[in-house]
Parts: sequence; C-alpha cells; structure tokens
Amino acid sequence: MWKIVFHERQGPRINVDKSAPWLPSRQIAETWARYFIEQGYHVSLQAQDGTLERLIPGLP
Repeated sequence: MWKIVFHERQGPRINVDKSAPWLPSRQIAETWARYFIEQGYHVSLQAQDGTLERLIPGLP
C-alpha cells in the first residue's frame, strides 16, 4: 500500500499533508504522483511502513 504526501510552503514553514487515500500498488501511486508533479505540486510517496520517498529534489 502506498499514499501520496503533499509538501507545501506556508511562509517559513513546510506543511506536510498526509490525508490522501492509500493506493493498492506503487505503480498507481507513481502515476498519480507524476500527475500532481505536472500540476506543480511537491509530492512524496509513503510506503505502508511509514518511509517517505521524495520525488522532487529541493524544498517547495
């Protein structure tokens, strides 16, 4: 199970939003992540064990 995590800059702070639903496979999560990256979002993939994989280098 995988989920997409959104990173957003709010002034000097970075807000991390983990409210996205769990997706059944990494491939589906990567497809959605690419879509959101194309829309200008900074996203990571979160595995079921809690580890985060940043897909865009740098901060939002």
